[in-house]
Amino acid sequence: MKKFLTFLAVLILAGCSSADLALSDLKESYPAAFAEPIETLPESKQEQIGLPDDLPFEVKSVEASAAEDEVIVRYQSSKAYNLNVTTLFNPSGEMAETDLQIPLNSGSVAGVREQEEQVFVEWYNSEEDVIYQIEYSAADKEKQTEEAMDIANSIN
Repeated sequence: MKKFLTFLAVLILAGCSSADLALSDLKESYPAAFAEPIETLPESKQEQIGLPDDLPFEVKSVEASAAEDEVIVRYQSSKAYNLNVTTLFNPSGEMAETDLQIPLNSGSVAGVREQEEQVFVEWYNSEEDVIYQIEYSAADKEKQTEEAMDIANSIN
């Protein structure tokens, strides 16, 4: 009985965890929607794209759009979760005005703006010389900001 319960718990956890979110895994899983746009970028920029290691929802689809100085990766679930992660290369100018300043595990400070339907998080990564922006909308609005910060902390 213990083995069965352990097996069942592993299955449940596996079903709740995020899909493989590494660059190579996303290219393989979403060749048209993700890989094709990303392949237009030099390899050095591909390595700088802000990709979360973990998400608080099960990913149904991933798509990307890429320009010379910007990449947007869109993650969607079958439920009410949506995440856009924007990477801005060669950033110039000022960052967006935000309500809160929250330190990330990386040492960067993220600006956070809470809105009714979504949370916006933005920070500068000095090692990569890029700005990362997250727009996150969750099914559970009470946990939305906390989950957005967990996503931000999972981006290397």
